[in-house]
Amino acid sequence: MSNPETALSVYQAIIDEFVSKTRLYGSSAHVAESGVFSNAPDHAKFNQFIETLTLPQRELLSEMLQEERDSAIHDILASLSEWIDCQDVGLTYQGKPLPVDLSGMGLHGDYVGRRDGWEWPSQSGSKDS
Repeated sequence: MSNPETALSVYQAIIDEFVSKTRLYGSSAHVAESGVFSNAPDHAKFNQFIETLTLPQRELLSEMLQEERDSAIHDILASLSEWIDCQDVGLTYQGKPLPVDLSGMGLHGDYVGRRDGWEWPSQSGSKDS
């Protein structure tokens, strides 16, 4: 990752990293593609269950796991948005406040928007850049 230079670019990088890592990490792809939840010894029981599923069932389970992962990140960002909006919590970069809520729907709105292909608003005229 390149070093962002402004508070705005840092915020955008954070949200975009959440979006990309949501897809790269986690078990959903493994379940669909290889029928494995995890190689951790404690997860053997999950793998045994997954082995009993057909490919369409594994694909559906994979989709469910991804949905839960997306929802968990959304919920954490929604909670953080509430802290920022209602409890005077703030995020800073090099002493400057991060501009959050570029979508008008909170950090969670920015996350969902970017996950669904929304483009960041133009930086021109932004007081936070």
